[in-house]
Parts: sequence; structure tokens; C-alpha cells
Amino acid sequence: MIMAVIGLGRMGAAIGYRAVQAGYQVLGYDMNADACNHAQELGIQPYHTMSSMVGSAQVIWIMVPAGNPVDNVLQEIIPHLMPGAIVIDGGNSKFSDSIARAKMMHNKGFAYLDCGTSGGVYGKEKGFCLMVGGDLRAYQTVMPLLKAIAAPDGVAHVGPSGAGHYVKMVHNAIEYAMLDAYAQGFQLLKEGSFAQYNLDLARISDLWNHGAVIRSWILELTHTVLARDQKLEHVGGQVEQTGTGRWALEDAHGHNIPVPIIEQSIKTRDWSMATGGNYATKIVALLRNAFGGHTFIKK
Repeated sequence: MIMAVIGLGRMGAAIGYRAVQAGYQVLGYDMNADACNHAQELGIQPYHTMSSMVGSAQVIWIMVPAGNPVDNVLQEIIPHLMPGAIVIDGGNSKFSDSIARAKMMHNKGFAYLDCGTSGGVYGKEKGFCLMVGGDLRAYQTVMPLLKAIAAPDGVAHVGPSGAGHYVKMVHNAIEYAMLDAYAQGFQLLKEGSFAQYNLDLARISDLWNHGAVIRSWILELTHTVLARDQKLEHVGGQVEQTGTGRWALEDAHGHNIPVPIIEQSIKTRDWSMATGGNYATKIVALLRNAFGGHTFIKK
């Protein structure tokens, strides 16, 4: 089975690398020449055009920004796909878009899987969590490849078309709230009743990860961030968002499901962009950089 990866950024290149390490032949395309050169160093064979590449691969993995970029890729590659090709959208597409794309691809004779992908910059070495929606038979066909890309026990078929991106959307909304909870707690430790004693936040974050109820990977990353710098005077507090959290809020409102914690975390990000944020949002910005490579503002 040959896989072609369209979009060779951090995640796309890492996904291709894991497939290469498992013995698969992986082709790759990106508009950025540096990304192609880096991918080639990882064992991925770069191509200059998508159309010349996709006809040689049974599986096409799309890793580009949500929205029009995905549609543009599909329009370009459909005429060149081999019969029976399986297309996987591994980005953060809106679930309703994925449902529509799956129907369109089915009508043209191709399977389309929507794959929520989590793992960030650590996924290259540790494997990704893959939440897959779509045709079960197509999923079973690519299961060996997906297992090679995923962390141990880190892949599952979660439902029909759209379900993979829906589950990832909810995952990201939970992530928003969890980041805020940790960050606000550490702001309270820094600026609350014991502010004059300059509590060692790095020591506390490490302590909590040894037996405390709130221990987690996010807390491990928080310790890493605070061990480098606890003042954060040279970090901007603006926290961007990809849209998945807001989509989750829209869906919750549409079904009359209260999600006040998630809703407040979205409002906090909006507030941080308008005002520059505070100590807590600085921590969130640094955590997003730590697990996902997202940029943050340096002062």
C-alpha cells in the first residue's frame, strides 16, 4: 500500500515519517520547498504537483487547513485518483463539511474518511490519537496503516462520516477548558493570598504530578514551561483559536446542551486577543506552543 500525504507541515510530515518507519512507501506534496526538503530527509518522496502524485497511491492523506483548502485539494486530485482510492482528511475540518465531502466522494466512486488527529509535535515519536469516521470497510482496509501512525491503542472507528471530526471537535473544546483551569489555578498561586511568598510554581506543578488527583500530561507540560520561567514577563497573553471550540459551542447551543466551562474558555480567548490577556493566558499560549507548536507573541 502506497500513501500520499498532501501538506507536509509538522503534523503531515510526522504522519508520513511514522508510515515510512513502518515500511510503507510514502509520497508527499507541499507548496513550500523547505517542507518538501525536510520530508525527503524523513524518507518521504516529494512530488512537484498533486496531480502527478496521487495516481500512484491507494491512500491519500490530506493535512491542510480546514475549509476551502480541503475543497481545493479535492477538486484538483479527483480526476487523477486511481480506482478504489481512499482519501483521508486528517485536519480539523468541520464535521458537517466532512459529511458533505464524503457524499460527494462516494458519488464519484471513492471512499472518504474523516480523521480527527491529536498528538501535536510529540506524535512523531510517540504516535497519534486517530479518531476516524466514515465507511467501515474503507477503515478496515487502511487499519494496518493507521495503526502504524497511531500510538498504541490510539486509533478507533468512532462512527459514520463526520463522526471523526465531530469527536475531535469535542476533544479540542475539552482541551480549551482544561488549559484554562490549570492556567487560572497557577495565576491564583502566583497572585493570590500567598503572592508575597513567591511560591515555587515549578515545584508545585511537579509535586502535583506525583499522586495528586489532577496529575496529567498537560500538567507535565506546565511544569516544563514554569521550570524555564515563572515570571513570563516577555510572553504575550494573546491566545488564538482554530475554530473547533466555537463549532462545539454552536453544536451545544443547537441541542440545548449547557457547556458553560467550554463557553467561558472561548470567551477568555476572545478577551485575550482584544486586551493582551493576563498571566493565565500567557500560560495557555505557552502550553499550546509546547504540545502543538503554535506560535505565541514575544515581548
